[in-house]
Amino acid sequence: MARLSLSTLTSLLLLQGTALAANTGEHGNNSDSLVYTFPTDPGVSGHPLDVVHAYYRQWPTGIAVSASGRLFSNFPGGLDPANVNHGTPGIFTVGELVSRTVEKAYPSEEMNTPPCSIGAVDLTDPDHPVGCGSADHLIAVQSVVVDPKDRLWILDTGRPMYTFPNGSVILLPSSYGGPKLVGVDLTTNKVFKTIPFSPEVALPSDTYLNDVRFDLRPHVTSSGEGIAYITDSSSTGHNGVIVVDIGAGESWRKLHRHPSVLPEGQFLPFVWGRPLYYVSDPGHSPSGNLSTTKPPGHIAMGADGIAISPDGETLYYMPLASRTLYSVPTVLLRARDNAAADEDLFKAVKNHGQTGPADGLETDSNGLVYKGNQEANAVVAYNPKTGMMQTVVRDPRIGWVDTLSVGEDGWVYFTSNQLHLAGGMWSPMSPMGEGDDNQNQNQNQNQNQNQGDQRRKPFGLFRVPLLDGAGKIKV
Repeated sequence: MARLSLSTLTSLLLLQGTALAANTGEHGNNSDSLVYTFPTDPGVSGHPLDVVHAYYRQWPTGIAVSASGRLFSNFPGGLDPANVNHGTPGIFTVGELVSRTVEKAYPSEEMNTPPCSIGAVDLTDPDHPVGCGSADHLIAVQSVVVDPKDRLWILDTGRPMYTFPNGSVILLPSSYGGPKLVGVDLTTNKVFKTIPFSPEVALPSDTYLNDVRFDLRPHVTSSGEGIAYITDSSSTGHNGVIVVDIGAGESWRKLHRHPSVLPEGQFLPFVWGRPLYYVSDPGHSPSGNLSTTKPPGHIAMGADGIAISPDGETLYYMPLASRTLYSVPTVLLRARDNAAADEDLFKAVKNHGQTGPADGLETDSNGLVYKGNQEANAVVAYNPKTGMMQTVVRDPRIGWVDTLSVGEDGWVYFTSNQLHLAGGMWSPMSPMGEGDDNQNQNQNQNQNQNQGDQRRKPFGLFRVPLLDGAGKIKV
């Protein structure tokens, strides 16, 4: 008989015990005493999250980082009625982050206090309210971006939300002067340029100006002041890219209703393990579950995230209701009122394939495209040269990554704002009710109900280092 070492004998006995325990469990005897160790999703990967700011006051989307490290956020009244200024100082749509938990109105409280009937809302015709049309005030800002010259640009949709006496909430049409691009000199904190958009460019009842990127190379315009590219994420199908000649103050639409800028039909993302539907009236969310409720609607916002390559020659974009990343040569976007160029533009649209759902996009000096992935609690990066994706960071604290901004310090900053839990979104089961014994014991008993706003403060601003020592692009 062969001699067994002590370690081998111990292993055999352990295996035999495990097999016996497994057999006991299969027959229903003493199953409560069984303990198995299965592989689990670690939930965390990449560089540890650096917490930069906690938003306890207003709900943010955008983040912009200056060369000196100043931080700016916007608080869109077009997505959250609580962000709408009704003529009373204290609610602002753009702010500077002055401590780890405090923001203040920027560039001034006055500019954040519109002068119409009730602030950002014009009730001249009570039956047909519209967004305030003041070009000198900020109405409902969706994005803030620091350009390569270290200037802050503010993208104003001009479209605040309005709550009727019956509780219904709508997104108002804009008035001329509301939709605009505003440049602020960070050395003086003064506005140096305001570019309003005509109703033919920013369609009053359809356009939702979402995000903006800049190409400041002198040769791209006759003025030498550069170009801005803006996504129109309209939920009515009027999607496209708006091109702005910064020096001339002129703008035009490109890729209007092209398939690449449109939302995918019946798009259904899963965030924090729950299917996410869209509610057209955030004031009246449905209630129910798989057996009692039909889908209220699907997310239908088109071109949203936008980023530009380090050489300025390629613009990346993707619809919010999509998992596909696209790109197009910028030279074809700059060709204004040219039918032949439009045909070339349509042919030049490149499909980069399935990269996961995302809101904001950003690029670094190495040409990588960074994007959130709401379904993976992650920020990921795409390499256009190889077509490969890589996870940059993954953490359970990451939910809906809204906006990303690359700083001069070699870090990528991003907001995680729980948009998937806002009143305009709906899931047949509430993710906030599970696994939180301290605050949601009763909610677990009714986890098929998810009515209204499920967000919980604070909202987060995080950062992680860029990959491979990259930095901010300089076009």
